Amino acid sequence: MGVAAYLCLLLSCLPGVRSAVVLNQTSTAVAKPGGSLKLTCATSGLDLSRNDMTWLKQVSGKGLEWVAEIEGDGDKFYAPAVSGRSEVSKDSSNVYLQMNDLTLSDTATYYCARLGVLNYWGAGTSLTVTSEVEALPSVHITSSCNTESGQEISILCLVKDYQPQIISQTWSTSSRDITTGITMYPPVLGQNNKYTMSSLLRVPVANWNRNDVYYCKAGYKPDNLVIEKFPKTQAPQLIPLVPSPEGLHNQTTAVLGCMISGFSPDNIKVSWKKSGIIQAGSVLPSTPGTNGGFETVAYLLLPVEEWTNKQEYSCEVTHAPSNFNGRINMRYQGVLSVFIQTPGMEEIWINKTATLVCSVICSDPSQVHLSWKVGGKERSEGVMTRTHEGTRDPMISELRTSVEEWTSGVEFVCSARRPPSSSPVSARANHNIVEPKKPAVRLLLPAHEETERSHKVTLECVVSGFYPDLINVTWSKDGALISNNTSAAPTALEQGGTFSASHFLTMSAEDWKSGSRFNCTVHHCASNTIITKDAKNIQELSVFIQNPSTEEIWINKTATVVCVVMGADLSQVQIHWQVSGRERTTGAVTRQPRGERTQDRVSSKLWSSVEEWTSGVEVVCSAQRSPSSSPVSARTESAKVETKRPKVRLLPPAHEEAKRSHTSTLECVLSGFYPDLINVTWEKDGAPISSTTSATPTALEQGGTFSASHFLTVSSEDWKKGSVFGCTVSHPPSNTSIGREVKSFQAGTDLTGEEGKEEPGYLDEDDNVPAVAAFATLFIISFLYSTFVTVVKVQQ
Repeated sequence: MGVAAYLCLLLSCLPGVRSAVVLNQTSTAVAKPGGSLKLTCATSGLDLSRNDMTWLKQVSGKGLEWVAEIEGDGDKFYAPAVSGRSEVSKDSSNVYLQMNDLTLSDTATYYCARLGVLNYWGAGTSLTVTSEVEALPSVHITSSCNTESGQEISILCLVKDYQPQIISQTWSTSSRDITTGITMYPPVLGQNNKYTMSSLLRVPVANWNRNDVYYCKAGYKPDNLVIEKFPKTQAPQLIPLVPSPEGLHNQTTAVLGCMISGFSPDNIKVSWKKSGIIQAGSVLPSTPGTNGGFETVAYLLLPVEEWTNKQEYSCEVTHAPSNFNGRINMRYQGVLSVFIQTPGMEEIWINKTATLVCSVICSDPSQVHLSWKVGGKERSEGVMTRTHEGTRDPMISELRTSVEEWTSGVEFVCSARRPPSSSPVSARANHNIVEPKKPAVRLLLPAHEETERSHKVTLECVVSGFYPDLINVTWSKDGALISNNTSAAPTALEQGGTFSASHFLTMSAEDWKSGSRFNCTVHHCASNTIITKDAKNIQELSVFIQNPSTEEIWINKTATVVCVVMGADLSQVQIHWQVSGRERTTGAVTRQPRGERTQDRVSSKLWSSVEEWTSGVEVVCSAQRSPSSSPVSARTESAKVETKRPKVRLLPPAHEEAKRSHTSTLECVLSGFYPDLINVTWEKDGAPISSTTSATPTALEQGGTFSASHFLTVSSEDWKKGSVFGCTVSHPPSNTSIGREVKSFQAGTDLTGEEGKEEPGYLDEDDNVPAVAAFATLFIISFLYSTFVTVVKVQQ
């Protein structure tokens, strides 16, 4: 390849600085040992006839390894490990790596890359070479059978068509894993090159009667198992479904229902009868239920007039597998509503009693029988029931119990039924077991502005985090109880289920300034807690520290720490400085407040050297009203800073831009500097340029350093004249000043790729030997830099 061709290749890279180069690769690939695989790298923004493309690989936990390379002219090179069994190729927009005779050692991530002055990388393809491909099994459970002894029931689980041979198979119930009574039979390889195994579970009859569902699980990963369940024979449960009197309003047809649930296997028969005469009903298809059995609904349609004349209807269900034969009767009863009122907080925590009130509303209370259950057991002790004369008046029943029983979380049920044979209507209540939580109390003082500008001030007692909602708050002044000028906000429910409230005491500003002590006492009976908080008008101090600015440190070469003290009556305030634990008076200047304002500020400045501040010292500013009072402090600590000088690159305008546009843009790229404090100037033939310049915002790089780009826009004619343009970067923190220059060189090479055609404004190669020499030097430097980057990348 001649010098002119190399120069053409180098110049073609310059427009690429501005173009979008993308290398796309598939993310994963899987192959078997001895097989073949073709990796593809789709490119955009690159001319593959002018660029060398490289394949590299990285084994997990190791550095990059060079694999192969194809140059722009088609020459190919291979690493010894893949030579003879790999082929690198390309077309106009894709680069390929054909790999044959794959081995387990070929497992790695493969990258395609264009390495040079500017590097471009694909995201990589993760190749896995393995001989095993998992195939999940199908799982089947056979029907149960009794053993010869009659004391066990056997269940067989068949696990079919899986690969590889080693697989996990377990048994379990709805509540626990089963580890005993299991016989595993070895796997057998079938003609389809997949395995089949079986497992036999022997269950004692006593355990069988306690468990609902048995599961057989098989697979290779805990989160990807094939599960089959085997429910035992279960008898159905029947629940009547009758229309409410309100639901029959303006209706001509009534629907009676019978919910049938929990039966297994799915084999039931349902019949409807009216006063012993069979009726034509319907049954919905069965569906799996939540308890391992099946469930369905049988229903009967009839005229509303027939239902409301109080004839008896029955739903009869037969389940042969469980020898079940049951029936439920239904009769129109009118409206029957039951409600329970639970004990109030005051009754529980103050009266120490708990009374539940059950109200039954119906058309004829005299025919209603009412009963209580506590914890599932009938309760008659402590029950008082009364009935009013009116037919629409409620029937009231009260159940008195202890606070301990109510707060234990036991369930209370009040049931009402008309005749004893009808289905009851019930209401349930229980107290959630929640331990009382003691309150947290804060007493907030009046704001300083309020005490100075208003005749009235307010203390706020904030009570939070308590349960239950029952508190008593009292105020006192110097031990004497206060009952006037108090108020409270409504109690609020907090997000965690506890309560909060705010109580207020309003007084005159003179009363507050007198120095009296005010108390807020909170009594929470439920948690047996009494908390008292007191407050007194004490002038508090606030101390703040301001660190030196970056400009002061790196430009002025000084470091000033400012301490601000705020409060009332600061005339006697003393400020002290400490640096790394030692008192410091040198370099400290304090400005006392002016005037006689009650609210003022005092500032103190501590001058230090840049070397001391950037060494990581701790600076403490303390303020106190008198030597006997406790100081109020603020502290700051500087971080050790290592400055980093910038790297500077000056990029000329793209060739196409200079050729086709009226303006051309030079870019000065700065990177790797710290801290973020730079100054950039432009020159043309040594003269400063201040117009037509711009810059991007400074960006924070991944390593904690900064980068930025500055631009100079000139006319294309001005650029082609051959003037020398310079970019000078000053970085005071690192005491660095870097200059870069660039000019437009004239060359006679045809950049369009058509030989013999000269572009206007460019001299022939023979007419400008110094320009050719300059381009040759630039190419050699670029080639050495590309080789260095490639070697470093491979070694990593």
